[in-house]
Amino acid sequence: MFVNFKVKNYKSFKDFTDFSMEATKLKNLSDSNVFTIKKISLLKTAVIYGANASGKSNILNAMEKMKAIVMFSIDIEKTKKYQHEPFLLNTDTENSPTLFEFIFILDNIRYRYGFEINAKAIILNEWLYQKKLQLYAKEVQLFVRKEEVITLGKSFSEGKDIQNKTRNNALFLSVTAQLNGEISQKILEWFNKINILSNIRSDEFKHYSFKMLDNNKFKDKIIKFIKSADTGITRIQKSKITYDKLKMGLTNIDHLPDFILDSLKHDGASTIETIHMQYNKDNIFSQFKTVNLDFESDGTQKLLALSAPIIDTLQSGAILVIDELDNSMHTDLVEAIIKLFNSSETNPNNAQLIFSTHDTNLLNQELFRRDQIWFTQKNIYGASDLYSLIEYGKGKIRDDLALEKNYLNGKFGGKPHISSLEYENS
Repeated sequence: MFVNFKVKNYKSFKDFTDFSMEATKLKNLSDSNVFTIKKISLLKTAVIYGANASGKSNILNAMEKMKAIVMFSIDIEKTKKYQHEPFLLNTDTENSPTLFEFIFILDNIRYRYGFEINAKAIILNEWLYQKKLQLYAKEVQLFVRKEEVITLGKSFSEGKDIQNKTRNNALFLSVTAQLNGEISQKILEWFNKINILSNIRSDEFKHYSFKMLDNNKFKDKIIKFIKSADTGITRIQKSKITYDKLKMGLTNIDHLPDFILDSLKHDGASTIETIHMQYNKDNIFSQFKTVNLDFESDGTQKLLALSAPIIDTLQSGAILVIDELDNSMHTDLVEAIIKLFNSSETNPNNAQLIFSTHDTNLLNQELFRRDQIWFTQKNIYGASDLYSLIEYGKGKIRDDLALEKNYLNGKFGGKPHISSLEYENS
C-alpha cells in the first residue's frame, strides 16, 4: 500500500516535496474513502489540481522515474541512458543530485526506501528501513549506503557478501533482488505493480487493454465495464486483417521496415471492433452493427484503453496513477471511476488511485475528503509547491464549503494568474 512519496530536485520541484496517502483525523467519508491496516489509515484516492506547467504532471513523473530506476538499474545499457532532470532555474541545483523516497506497506511491514542519484547515474546514497505494524515497534535499519560503503542491519542477511559486487551506478536493492534476496524481491515486485499512465504514452496502456481482450474471462469484465458507462456498445471483439486487405487500404505500406512487413505478411494485423444495436426507420431494433473502434468517440476509446488497468488494479489491490484522467472524458464518467475505488464493494482489496485533472466539477466534499485534494503552484522563482487542501487555513475549512467556487475564485491557489493573452499581429 502506498503511504508516502518524497522527491527533491526533480524538474520543477526544487526543494523537498512530500505527497502523502495517509489519512488525517477527518470524519467525513471515512467509511468509504479510507481503509485501515493495523491502525494506519490510508486513502483510497487522491487528486492533484494545478495550472498548466505548475508541476502536477511532474510529481507523477517523479514516481515513474523512481520506479524506472529501481526496475532497470542493474541493466548497464539502460543505466547509461539515464537522463538527469534536476531543477534548472537555480545555480545550486542544476548540477546537484535528485532524491527519491517511497514509504509503503507490504505484509504488515512499513518500508521506507530511497536513494540519491547524480547526473552520471552514480548512486550517492541509498537506504532501506522497516517497521513492523505492531505496538511499540521501532523503525529498523536494513541497510544504508553512502557512496560505495554499504552498511547492513541485522535483519538484512540477504545483503551479506554482496556489497562489493554492486556497481556505483546500480542500486543495492536491485542487486540483492537479482541474487534472490527475499525482501528485495518483494519490494521490486511492489514497484512493478505501480501502474503509471500518461496521455503522452497512451499507446502503452491501449496495447495492454487490447491484449487482455484475448482473455475471455477478462474480456467479459471489460465489456461489462464499458456497457455500464452508457456507451451504447453491446460487445467488443478483435478481428484480423490480412496483409492483402491492409495493402488495399494503405498506399504506403511497402515503405515500412522489412521486419514489420514480414510480420504483417505472416500474421496480418489485429483491429478492435465494437458492436451496437441498429434500428430501422421506425426505431425498432433491426440487427447488430459492427463498426471499427475509430468510429467511437475519443472518450469511449480512452475508456476502453483504461479499462484493463482499472479492472486489474481493483482486482489485485495495486496502485494506479493517471495523468489527466479527465482528458476526453465526461465528468460523470470520471466520477464513476473514482467511486469504483472509493467503494468497499467494488474495491474490496483496497486498490489506490492517484490522478491529476483540470476538472473542477470533481471538487466536491461528497466525493473527496480535504486530505485527498492536492494543488501544485509555482512560486516567483519557477519552483513548484505541492500542498493538500487539509493544510489550507490550518485545516479549518467547513465540511459544507463549496470547494469548486472557492478554487475558481483563487482561494486555494493552484490556478493560473492570467491578465490577458497577447500576440503581435503584423
